Amino acid sequence: MPKVANKKTALEASIPLACADEAVAVAFLEAQRWGETPNCPRCGDTDVTMMKAKDGSRNARFLWRCHGCKQQYTVRVGTIMEDSPIPFRHWCLAFYRASASKKGISALQIQRETGLTYKSALFLMHRIRWAMAPANAQEQRAFVRQPRLALNL
Repeated sequence: MPKVANKKTALEASIPLACADEAVAVAFLEAQRWGETPNCPRCGDTDVTMMKAKDGSRNARFLWRCHGCKQQYTVRVGTIMEDSPIPFRHWCLAFYRASASKKGISALQIQRETGLTYKSALFLMHRIRWAMAPANAQEQRAFVRQPRLALNL
């Protein structure tokens, strides 16, 4: 019998690389968020510049500068990763593991795989689970009727 080839898409092939290196993780997340044309998350302007270090390499904090509102920003701004000191490669791994596993993944497993503290892994997984929840979950709960209990006393 012929075997079926396990073909991976370009996205599936780039995820393990993003989980291993911080610069590759940032490039992966920027490509997923903005594609070919990065834009400012504050004003929406596409006239932005990637900030460089003195030697011409990428800035250590992976900053961008908007020429419209004159603000600096990263790929974190306006996402669930905002105000989080957790490295991008750990976010990529947690996103992948949370979406690829059928039953989900525990914060303890993320702690083991990344080397983060349990508190940081729990924070990371809480944010990912919140983002993966249906947007109208609160509205759905409001319309669910609760069965009435009939007590025959």
